[in-house]
Amino acid sequence: MNIFKFLPILLAVQFSACAHSPKIKPQDVKSQDVKITKESPEWWYQQGVDKVEELANQKAYPKKAKNVILFIGDGMNITTITAARILEGQQRGGNGEENQLSFEKFPQTALSKTYNTNLQTPDSAGTMSAMMTGVKTKGGVISVDGEVNNADCDSGKGHERMTILEMAEKKGMSTGVVTTARLTHATPAATYAHSVSRGWEADSDIPKVERDKGCKDIASQLIDFPYGDGLEVAMGGGRKNFLPTSVNDPEYKKQTGVRLDNRNLMQEWKNKYKHAKVVWNKKQFKDVKAKKTKHLLGLFEPSHMQYEHDRPNDKSGEPSLHAMTKKL
Repeated sequence: MNIFKFLPILLAVQFSACAHSPKIKPQDVKSQDVKITKESPEWWYQQGVDKVEELANQKAYPKKAKNVILFIGDGMNITTITAARILEGQQRGGNGEENQLSFEKFPQTALSKTYNTNLQTPDSAGTMSAMMTGVKTKGGVISVDGEVNNADCDSGKGHERMTILEMAEKKGMSTGVVTTARLTHATPAATYAHSVSRGWEADSDIPKVERDKGCKDIASQLIDFPYGDGLEVAMGGGRKNFLPTSVNDPEYKKQTGVRLDNRNLMQEWKNKYKHAKVVWNKKQFKDVKAKKTKHLLGLFEPSHMQYEHDRPNDKSGEPSLHAMTKKL
């Protein structure tokens, strides 16, 4: 695509916007005789010209990508991004609107949309399922198509849709999911699990009549993952969903797990894989040697992880999202 084909349109829009000022001439955009001051009409002309030339001269990245990271800011819509852009810009002493966030400076950016097939205000279960599988579906379900009925076990059988992560594992690639929410929460769960209810995070969350039909909870699906050699990395919160009611939480001694099937999924992770580790606090996390650890499960809170503001008050400590991602 020759991006200069769009240059007349770009300039026409800018000329039209400045039509009230007859002194402004297109040929003055790069004229050495015109003193260009910031946010003057000439300055805005020059911004458009510079951007088009930058895009036209952009060369393809010469190397093959080593990793692919799908970073989901759950609930981070255009309005939230705008607010963050303005706040950061003002913290730097500007007005804010002129600021650009780091990811807005990427060589390529785009907008995409998804939605639930049965809701105008979507939830993260159905929308993340669409991102993972390419199939839009109902709200409240995990990586199954829209033919299912919410919380109806039988309706989901045969309607599971393979996720990108599962495809990668089948190809022999290394995969992982990192989150500050529960690992079994809707958005991370959609990468590895299939469920007619986002709420079925542990077996105790599934009504007995539906459990008896054979539906599996989300936490157990992470451990029983059938593709490739399983996820290499899984880190976040949600520890209670991996422990039985007979086992006390390692950090909050008065709390127990919530599983009714007496499965200790944290122990099962270690038993299932060679060179596997399970960590639940910051020290254990720091001690993990990436080259010696082939499968890492990190569960740092019984439910969601601490907010950035609250994390320093966590006596056992837990890593940041940045630290967990870097550990990959």
